[in-house]
Amino acid sequence: MVAVARRADRLQALERRDGRIVPHPADVTRRTDVAALADRVAREFGRCDVLVNSAGVRGGAFTGPDDLDDVVRTMQVNFMGGANCMAVLHDLLAASAPSHVINVASVAGKVGVGPAGYVASKFARVGFSEALSLSWARDGIRVTQLNPGFIVTEGFPQTQMLRSPIASLVGAPDDVADALANVLRKRPRERTVPLWYRPVVVLRHLLPALYGRGIARVPRACGTR
Repeated sequence: MVAVARRADRLQALERRDGRIVPHPADVTRRTDVAALADRVAREFGRCDVLVNSAGVRGGAFTGPDDLDDVVRTMQVNFMGGANCMAVLHDLLAASAPSHVINVASVAGKVGVGPAGYVASKFARVGFSEALSLSWARDGIRVTQLNPGFIVTEGFPQTQMLRSPIASLVGAPDDVADALANVLRKRPRERTVPLWYRPVVVLRHLLPALYGRGIARVPRACGTR
């Protein structure tokens, strides 16, 4: 298993915990870094059975021109990072078919709640995944979107949600890890985690007016985390 991140120290810590992990420091927004990653995977393993795209940043509020750079950076990491990896690794994934791409998006990319740049980047990843789940199937590549809801992580502390009446419904990283393992086994086109978010997504699309009145009362809907 090749683990990719910008922080080499974190990768080395993972390697010490599990010798099967091959650390590879890289920035997925840089095509040269991704090309070097693909070359290494092809050279050392000769195949790519599974690609998991999970790099992400949360972005901030959008109030005017001063926030445009933040939106661009958020799109570069959350959307283009995964797109870069899929583009460069496509041929190896096809040669390794049946293979699997898992794009970690977000419930925010289904319901439009959160900082605008972040939401836009996740909508882009969801749409990209849906389109490629159809076209890449011809190459034997399964594309799945894995959409977490509120999950407490280092980069996403979920401070507001943990202070709200629904704090007990905020998920943990292990929830996403378990869902990822399930996706690897069952290979669905889409998975929501925790599962209780799924009715929210369905409500958003079936009864948008009712959904809009309810979600406006959630602190997270104002565009902050």
